[in-house]
Amino acid sequence: MLFLKRGLMAAGALALAAMLLNFVAPKAAHAIVATAVQVMNTSATPVPNKDVDAPARNAHVLSCSGTTNCTTAAIPPATTLVVDSVAVEASSGPPPPVVDLFLTTGGVVRPVPIALTAITGGTAVAALNLTLYVDGGTSVLATTYAGSNLSVWFYGHLVSIP
Repeated sequence: MLFLKRGLMAAGALALAAMLLNFVAPKAAHAIVATAVQVMNTSATPVPNKDVDAPARNAHVLSCSGTTNCTTAAIPPATTLVVDSVAVEASSGPPPPVVDLFLTTGGVVRPVPIALTAITGGTAVAALNLTLYVDGGTSVLATTYAGSNLSVWFYGHLVSIP
């Protein structure tokens, strides 16, 4: 009986040692992966550690002018324009109550109506702080239905799309 008891104690100790060794010892695959990835931070090839999409770094202004409608230049591909504010002026005719912006967000053209305020001499204006997103490779169309001279300015920043 004593022999059986000692045998079982030895087997249990051996099993416990095997379990502890399994948890403590590093696996060969982990060691290979850990040595395979090395990041070199030299002055010739520095590792980026700044927010490259910071608004101040990528400030972007779009504008357009026309009679009744106007279209902006295209937003650069692989970016999204984040519009922070819009300014609109319509003049030379009956002031229109609204200017419609048509912009593409997520592949869908969306209308954004901007209400104008009439000021002296047949001119109407609007200045708004808002947030709009415009897909890269697309343009913004601004239109009014009163035959006015139209000028629109979009102030924002570009965000790169991975």
